[in-house]
Amino acid sequence: MTTSPRSHRLPLALLAGALGTALTVPLAGPALARTASDTSTEAAGVAITRLAGASDASVTIKRDAYGIPHVYANTTFDLFRGYGYVVAEDRLFQMEMSRRSTQGTVSEVLGADYLALDKDTRSGFDPASIKAQIAALPADDRAILDGYAAGMNERIAQVRKSPGTLLPQQFTDFGFAPSDWTGYDVAMVWIGTMANRYSDYSEEISNYQVLQQLLAANGPVKGRALFEQLVWTEDPLAPTTVPGPNSGRDPAANGESSSSPRPKALPSLKPVSPQLRDTGEVQAIRHGGEGWPSGAPKASNLWAVGASKASGAKSILVNGPQFQWFNPSYVFGIGLHGAGFDFAGNTPFAYPAVIFGTNNEISWGATAGPMNVVDVYQEKLAPDNDRKYLYDGAWRDMVVRQETIKVKGAADVPHDVLSTVHGFVTSVDPANRTAYSKKRSYAGLEVQSLITWTRMPQAKNYEEFRARASKFAISINWYYSDARGNIGYISPGRLPNRPGHQDMRIPAVGDGSMEWQGYADFAHNPQVLNPAQGFIMNWNNEAAPGFNNDYSNWGPVDRANEIDSALRERSRFSPQQMWDLNERFSFADLNLRYLQPVIAKAAASMPSGDARRADLALVASWDGETRDRDGDGVYDGPQPAIMRAWLPLLFEKVLADDLPPSIYQAYTRNIYQTRPVETRGSVRPANALKLVYNNLLGAKAGVPQTYDFFNGAKPEDVITETYLQAVASLRAEKGANTAAWTVPISPMQFSSKNFLGVPQAGADETIIGAQHMNRGSENNMAVLGGGAPRLCLVAPPGQSGFIAPDGTKSPHYTDQLEMFNTFQCREEHLTARQVDAATVATTTLP
Repeated sequence: MTTSPRSHRLPLALLAGALGTALTVPLAGPALARTASDTSTEAAGVAITRLAGASDASVTIKRDAYGIPHVYANTTFDLFRGYGYVVAEDRLFQMEMSRRSTQGTVSEVLGADYLALDKDTRSGFDPASIKAQIAALPADDRAILDGYAAGMNERIAQVRKSPGTLLPQQFTDFGFAPSDWTGYDVAMVWIGTMANRYSDYSEEISNYQVLQQLLAANGPVKGRALFEQLVWTEDPLAPTTVPGPNSGRDPAANGESSSSPRPKALPSLKPVSPQLRDTGEVQAIRHGGEGWPSGAPKASNLWAVGASKASGAKSILVNGPQFQWFNPSYVFGIGLHGAGFDFAGNTPFAYPAVIFGTNNEISWGATAGPMNVVDVYQEKLAPDNDRKYLYDGAWRDMVVRQETIKVKGAADVPHDVLSTVHGFVTSVDPANRTAYSKKRSYAGLEVQSLITWTRMPQAKNYEEFRARASKFAISINWYYSDARGNIGYISPGRLPNRPGHQDMRIPAVGDGSMEWQGYADFAHNPQVLNPAQGFIMNWNNEAAPGFNNDYSNWGPVDRANEIDSALRERSRFSPQQMWDLNERFSFADLNLRYLQPVIAKAAASMPSGDARRADLALVASWDGETRDRDGDGVYDGPQPAIMRAWLPLLFEKVLADDLPPSIYQAYTRNIYQTRPVETRGSVRPANALKLVYNNLLGAKAGVPQTYDFFNGAKPEDVITETYLQAVASLRAEKGANTAAWTVPISPMQFSSKNFLGVPQAGADETIIGAQHMNRGSENNMAVLGGGAPRLCLVAPPGQSGFIAPDGTKSPHYTDQLEMFNTFQCREEHLTARQVDAATVATTTLP
């Protein structure tokens, strides 16, 4: 599939609404197949489906031409019963595999290849705790989970009665049948894919392994200096979402020196065995990263403007959650109306919590959370027992939970889940008589957080929005805008008060000497309402000054600068201009802005007749857009080839002699998106560039540069020389004509496996798409004030992953893919009148 000629204008109705003008846009598209009915009628051209025996409906479901359901009901139970029902219609196999992926039961249906994954999954949660939390919910909150499960089961019962027409083909292909759901299952999909994915990350063991290597190779002084420049505690020049004193300032132009906090003394920790099963590598898969130093979740961007910068509206919020690319889509579109809910939006894995949307008075969004809510503890093991550890001066027995894992085609496998006073044991290092356990500040509050997020769309103003955020224990960034022109940001999460002698970058000592001292008040969390700059932006950057963690190394090299600088270019933005920024960011070369000034300065210093000046000008004057506009399968212009040839030379020249090989390789892995096709949906500047750029800044750097990677050479000279070497190598390889200096594009892949590598569709359902775009797995824009509220969304490939037993795909299987490729979006229907006008099929549940 190639990208068609660009037509990225927003729907006329969206623009008209933003400007206060009424326009009528006819809807077109295939009617939905009426697969749930025993009897049906046609009225006013709308397909009406009623279940056999139904009298007055307690749930009404209306779908539009894209298959997006709007559910109407009077009670919480029925509203979420309708929600679960439509999810089962559209995504039954995907949800089945999500449930198994998050509870560690994949092996039961797919065999022993998934046994290691199931063991790892079961070692990360306590079923009894989750069930107790659900049981303690108030009745109306419990109805959310139980109603959703009831709706799923209602559809599954129909599938069992008519498998020849209703059973998704994938169940037959993989040789098993769907099973009934409970409220616990509904909660666990969210806990396993959101709470224990985006809040559960730590690089402390990996950081400590790196520290050991550096000390062993270089001695205590040089080794520690290198570590501080690789894994720093805070860089005041890092862009932050809550504006800080350095907001909008070019660090290269900053004349004064600023430094991060002084490093703490290292605690008395035992070494980590090199052969230890490093949790960082496991987490890289589970959390969507690539392994140290970039294994952390890096999903999503957002930009919003309020009354002072919005044109034709009071507020405009654009969100692009980057969950990688999957078929079926990672997100699900839904509208819920009744029982105190009245909103529409998209949400991952069809969560009860809809995390991107609007209720016409406020809009909300999210990006991956940056709060440090997890610590790893090094536990000292008894000399003769791997399940006894030292705590508070005494040997204690680990708590053992015995699990049995069913494996298709093989005997059941016993598995022991170990815990200490700190939390689940993630790894054991018998050679050093240590184990590692993970302490979560949100433990015991997972279900509360889910219900809090589910009810967040009931908020009508910032005060109510903030009150809900204060009860949210996991770490996910929340964003707010409203029809009055207010914009806000909160980074919730239950923040522990750590002892002053704890270095958060490496494991804490588990003997009781580094215990948390309670939790910070919610007012301490990063948050801002209506910042003076008139906008809020985030691309997984630091939340606020002073809120670094053990896995991000935020500094002046950050893709968030692309958004920040763009929003400073204009005094006001229309909805169309806000939407167009998405395309700009999607194709931006994220390394260019940090090196281009050096190349431009070098070019300006050379005589006009010097051939090197023309070579330097190729990148010095480049706009940084890495595109394939003509669809020939290669990037336009010579610049992408130059950048890909140059940066490896630069990093090798500057860093290879200073870092142990394994660390150097980690820093220079995936400098650019490459072939073969990858599922990565999110790209950042090269990790090695962070080290090079800070060294280039020298005394102006936010992190003290006590170690010289340039070995006394002038950094600007090394940068220019390696650039010219790259150009010379391309000329020798590809000839003098720069038009021949091309590299193949990296296309997008919509994987038929979920983020854990578990099939969620048939192997033949993988989709190879257009040129890779560094943007959301879905995109949405909410426009409030100055006219009727509007929400425009696109979530490829489509709303439904259903394939009938005869192989017929839903008409909504890929009907948003081309729209996504061309930067268009579908208009969501936000009022009862709009929903009715757009409805092409109605289902009622008794």
